[in-house]
Amino acid sequence: MGDRRGETRGRVAYALAMPPNSTPGLAQRMAKRVAAMCAASVFAAVACVVAPTNFAVAPAAATGGVFDVSGWAPWWQPLDALAAYTAHSSQFGELSPFFFSAQANGTIVTNASAASKIQAYKDATLAAGKPLIPTVVDGNAAHVMAGILADPAARTNHIWQLLAFVLNGGYNGVDLDYEQFAFADGRSSWTTTRPQWGAFITELSAALHSLGKTLEVSVPPIYDGGTSGISGYWVYDYAMLGQMVDRIRVMTYSYSTSSAGPMAPYLWVSNSIDAAIAVSGQPSKIVMGIPLYGTDWITNVDGSCPLVVPADMKLSKKSYETSQFPALAQRKGATPLWNGSLQERTFTYTDSIGGPDINGVSVRCNVAHTVFYMDPDGVYARIALAKSKGIGGVAFWALGNDDAATWTAVDAAMAGSANPGYVQLTPNVVPPPLPAVVSALPARFVDTRDGMTTIDGQQAGRGLRPNDSTLEVQIAGRGVVPANARSVAINVTAVALGEGYITVYPCGQRPSTSNLNVRAGQIISNSVVTKLSVTGSICIYNQSPTHLVVDVFGVLSSTTFTPVPAPARLLDTRPGEPTTDGQMTGGGAMTTGSTLEVPVAGRGAMSSSGQTAVLNVTIDRATTNGYLTLWACGTEQPKTSNLNYVPGVTVANAVVTALGANGSVCVFSSGEAHVIIDTFGELSAGKFAPLAQPARLLDTRPGLFTIDQQFAGEGVRSANTTLVLDVGGRAGLAASPAAVILNVTVDGPALSGFVTVYPCGGVRPNVSNVNYASGQTLPNLVISAVSSAGTLCVFTSVKTHVIVDVFGSLTP
Repeated sequence: MGDRRGETRGRVAYALAMPPNSTPGLAQRMAKRVAAMCAASVFAAVACVVAPTNFAVAPAAATGGVFDVSGWAPWWQPLDALAAYTAHSSQFGELSPFFFSAQANGTIVTNASAASKIQAYKDATLAAGKPLIPTVVDGNAAHVMAGILADPAARTNHIWQLLAFVLNGGYNGVDLDYEQFAFADGRSSWTTTRPQWGAFITELSAALHSLGKTLEVSVPPIYDGGTSGISGYWVYDYAMLGQMVDRIRVMTYSYSTSSAGPMAPYLWVSNSIDAAIAVSGQPSKIVMGIPLYGTDWITNVDGSCPLVVPADMKLSKKSYETSQFPALAQRKGATPLWNGSLQERTFTYTDSIGGPDINGVSVRCNVAHTVFYMDPDGVYARIALAKSKGIGGVAFWALGNDDAATWTAVDAAMAGSANPGYVQLTPNVVPPPLPAVVSALPARFVDTRDGMTTIDGQQAGRGLRPNDSTLEVQIAGRGVVPANARSVAINVTAVALGEGYITVYPCGQRPSTSNLNVRAGQIISNSVVTKLSVTGSICIYNQSPTHLVVDVFGVLSSTTFTPVPAPARLLDTRPGEPTTDGQMTGGGAMTTGSTLEVPVAGRGAMSSSGQTAVLNVTIDRATTNGYLTLWACGTEQPKTSNLNYVPGVTVANAVVTALGANGSVCVFSSGEAHVIIDTFGELSAGKFAPLAQPARLLDTRPGLFTIDQQFAGEGVRSANTTLVLDVGGRAGLAASPAAVILNVTVDGPALSGFVTVYPCGGVRPNVSNVNYASGQTLPNLVISAVSSAGTLCVFTSVKTHVIVDVFGSLTP
């Protein structure tokens, strides 16, 4: 029986794939076959509709001059949507349950949470004597549906599945909402997709019309009849749709998607409908989409927000139903204003949110909101506009978002009566003055460039640092850094005008070490873990003229970090250069592929039993391109790197590493270069949990790998984008570590730029972790808190590849 059914389905699918200009006899034979299959229960359905057999395949006719209301009923609120329809069915031409999606194999599946409501929809539309036209969406990833339509056999199968869906369901037709072409596949695919879409619609239209069923489409707007970047979503071929489908529902909403703005500005809607009429040539088939929702946008965040945000406050944009906005405005003490040019309602408000951050520090932020939404006045205006253009009607997205005032406006507009107007609720609170914000870490403490700011205005815009000068920077007692803080993790960026070096140290005697090496015109950064002076300050020495930027990323307690009294040099391979104790000096450049064992424990005031070290590693006088890797001696060399270098460029990076059982660190160099290592202290075993092996968590470069093949080879990061990187639960880390120590490397950036790493869930801080020039491969150590979900956000200001290695987790 199963085999016979498969054979029969193949024959019907073949019939459905016949060209649209086939003879009337073919249409009759196709309909008779379907009728016979219904009688034989080949369709596994409760209601199998037998189609008439006396009509030919033909383009869809114009629907006539009846203007009506229709609407989509979303699966997540099926009962609210049905109640709206039932109460106002006299205004409706049709109802579209939004419960169904097309799959990669061409089949149609029903959303499980709404499946039990389908019969109620059938009963309601039958009682009202109105059509039931379900909407089917493209439920696939990008390019999947385009691939189905491009393959004749797959397209035929999909047409068969849609026909079976309509007949089995006893529906009056189907509405297709295939949006992946527009919003996922990319414009470069449209030239290929457009004719395949046209062939699909032509064949499906012929099949459905031969069975007395209708075909509708829901599509984003066009702005003219061309195929240029300003023509809108021309992939859908409105001219073809005008000939082949019964209704074209134009989704004239969601105008603003990335920044605060209107939902459906009136002039844009009008122009979009005009273009649809002109290109389709069928005004009576055009339906104007009207949003019954709006968006609450975040326009500014001042200060640092706590880890837990109250349920009625948000840190990201959120959409609400039309019916919810009056109460929102009332709660926030706002009075919505009517924008006459947009024909939309709008208001603003600010939430002040206080509480502890991820480190338990009390913080506060003020979050500014701007709201745009469609209210009953906007609905009335758009129905009146649609009627004035002589189109077929309007469609609401989405039913269930409405309220009584919405339908009062609908009734008046449909009857041609005056707008009854909408009375706004009176705000029930008066917004109090906003309290002062409190910024958490990371935060900017120094920026000498003109016009720049810092966390509190100190050390901001003070101008270029002259050569051979020292800047004292107070750290303790500023922002949320405690007055008794003793050690911090910072990132120092230099914008240099000449060749030289930068040294960071607790104010007092300057050590003979360095943290950054700079060249004229170069922007370079490096992380530093340093103790503070007895007054809570650090000193920054610059050999050549430079601007300085300092970001503080964390405060390390005395039980977490034990600094050495002064940074100490442990290795210098250059001839004639000293180290703290005369060991590991002047041994000559490391050769290509060589490994050097460097004793650390017990040297330079490091404890003899230390298990970790915080180092600064510098490459000098490299003769080849290469990279440097540090790890605990006695363990396997990891597939990670700490520095990347090129000939003739001196480059440094901070490194946090475990030590071998003998207290040593091993250094591998892939090329020939001199190596210098300075120590700053050690992390306690109870606070720092180093991984057995440093592990790669992200590598965007094609063909390269990560510890678990997640976040591998995904391609270059675009400018001004943020990647949510899973950290918790990978490479042996806890599911939600408090903080992690990373090495973040950029490779091949298109322009000069920066990378910022921060815990996801909050607003990106005004700091940077890696600063780089075009074409550089540049790493930097990063110590960052992790979100409660175990994620980090990685922001890239310009197009670049990014690599992230993790060394362990940290409890500050």
